[in-house]
Amino acid sequence: MNHRRAPEGTPDILKATDAADTRQAKADQHAKLSEKLKSAEMKQWILSRVIGPGVVDLSNLNDDPWLKEQGIVPPGHRNAPDNSGAVFWKLLDTVVQKENKQNIYTLSLANNDFHHLRSLNRLPYSLPHLRALDLSNNPVRTFGELDVLLAQGEKKGKATAGIGSLKSLVELKLSGCAFREKTISQPKGDETYQHEILRRFPGLLILDGVNLNRIVFAIPRKPKIQHTDDERKRMSSRPFTFPVDVQPGFIDSDIVRSFVMSFCAKYFPIFDSDRGALLPAYAPTATISVSANTLISRSLQAQEVARSRSSRPNPVPFEPWTNLPSRNFFRGANSVETRMKTLKSPTDQAELLRWWRAVPQTKHPLEDPGKWCIDAWVLDGEGVETKLCAMIQGEFQEMPSGTYRSFSRTFILADAPQGSAANAAGWPAVVLSDTMIVTSYLSSGAYDNRRSIAAYGVTIVPPTPVSPGANATVGAPPNQDMLVEQMRQRTGMNVQFATMCLAQNGWDFEVALKNFEEIKATIPAEAYQ
Repeated sequence: MNHRRAPEGTPDILKATDAADTRQAKADQHAKLSEKLKSAEMKQWILSRVIGPGVVDLSNLNDDPWLKEQGIVPPGHRNAPDNSGAVFWKLLDTVVQKENKQNIYTLSLANNDFHHLRSLNRLPYSLPHLRALDLSNNPVRTFGELDVLLAQGEKKGKATAGIGSLKSLVELKLSGCAFREKTISQPKGDETYQHEILRRFPGLLILDGVNLNRIVFAIPRKPKIQHTDDERKRMSSRPFTFPVDVQPGFIDSDIVRSFVMSFCAKYFPIFDSDRGALLPAYAPTATISVSANTLISRSLQAQEVARSRSSRPNPVPFEPWTNLPSRNFFRGANSVETRMKTLKSPTDQAELLRWWRAVPQTKHPLEDPGKWCIDAWVLDGEGVETKLCAMIQGEFQEMPSGTYRSFSRTFILADAPQGSAANAAGWPAVVLSDTMIVTSYLSSGAYDNRRSIAAYGVTIVPPTPVSPGANATVGAPPNQDMLVEQMRQRTGMNVQFATMCLAQNGWDFEVALKNFEEIKATIPAEAYQ
């Protein structure tokens, strides 16, 4: 039967007949495939495709003689039933992994005429242990098709994605896929291609058979433990202890407190009323960005907020924030060019003022200190070279609607030099970096004075002081602190990543530095924060 699009001018009744025939053909294929599920022949065919321990070859399924003989249409065929992929993956799970007690680590789906990957949406659920996946030589048109292999949490940028995720995937082959060939044929196409793949699968080590030479810091995942009802009762009856009570904020010294509070007292009223007057407060090379997190929180705090929603104005859409554009790497700012556009600077004052006018007007609760949480500490430097980090959490009303939003804002501050525009305008500090994250309203309940866990029966037990040298890294030389500091200064990495780099290279500074230079283009941004 010919299922191609009907020629122009075909009567509607014939079009409807052709569509009905197509639906009937798919239904017949579905029934035929279901009949084969439990047959010994089907199981034997599945096992014939196992070419090694944990290795399954399902390439060229459209040319498989047994499937043709049985009239089974495989995933990728244009007449394949919608659930054909789920059926094949379930068969692999049942026959190979459960009955034969052998996890599948490598799977080839090359040359299967996949124009889209919707039939792979259940693959991560059936084969969660996959380490290598071959999708080469399939006419897949867009990068977005790969998103079916991601768990919902991964699509939203969460590191712990839960079920439905190929957490163990370290090798992916896409050679010959339409979107790959199109992308790499363009200027800087190799960089764009690798960027799009790695932002979806950050744990990859091998792409299209090429070693990526990346440093990957493994995230340990503890197995989920199911407790019986009796175990839960025994656990809940034990007295709960915690090393410190919930604090409203952390500021490491009175000098820092005075400095940061003076800055905030001047900054936020002006931000609410006249943003143009903030220009002198920013260093000429400062960077400014706003990111909107539109996801709904599922924390206990969010549940409490939901119960009191009727006492606040109805929320309005996030579009004014996301259209700035927002510096949200998982929603819109997913290319290098777009991400650069989300960074603003006083270097172009006209553009910054235009952008600030697009940022919705705000009204912060300036008169209520209980609505603010401020953490501040010395970042580095001494004297007039001192740099501070101030992390400020709180809430504001988006005007004119009055909608409540929560925010987190991080400033990197330095002393305003004599003769500078900031000093002349009376600012105690000059802003080097300003990062703002806006979320749905979460209230101040996570950090105000009502959140003492000691008030709910938790015993506060301060930690035992650790003797000097107790935290020294095993196998590290006595001068490890000096080596870490040298590595940090030479590379710009933070202490954690500098330590990892040295430890992975046997604490040989020159070898570690050489390795860093070779792979620094692939090191994640958090290594420099």
